[in-house]
Amino acid sequence: MSAELLRELNRDIWEPFQVAYARGDADSYLALHGADLLRVEADEGWLGGLDDYAARVREAFARLAADRTALEIDFRFVERIAAGDRASERGVYRLAVTPPGAETHLHFAKFHTIARKRQGSWRIALDHDHSDNRTIGSDHYAAAHPLDDLDPFV
Repeated sequence: MSAELLRELNRDIWEPFQVAYARGDADSYLALHGADLLRVEADEGWLGGLDDYAARVREAFARLAADRTALEIDFRFVERIAAGDRASERGVYRLAVTPPGAETHLHFAKFHTIARKRQGSWRIALDHDHSDNRTIGSDHYAAAHPLDDLDPFV
């Protein structure tokens, strides 16, 4: 596998994903997903397409903005497979949620995405996450590889 494909995925998906989350920018975040998105939120037992997911995201980001709650998301990987115009990536994310004047709460979950490269840019086609009944923690996160550590996957 090519390190260049992984750098493209970082550039087109993961880095802007982190920025959009930190800014609470629903439009930029949703633009990272393809029109044919399949989103699975296993902990909630929810499955939907882009339109349904967009409504959920817009509502959540608006609520967080109204509450002035800060978000920071970071990704670590246990698997990154990319070939041609398709990629499958699995890992653990850490979501830091900081309400104003309160302590930061950390949430960890596993993710699996499938991305497709269309018209020169990568977009998420499948996004599945779960926390194994909230048993995913900092140890799982620490054991995975940071975004810029490409060597284990090439």
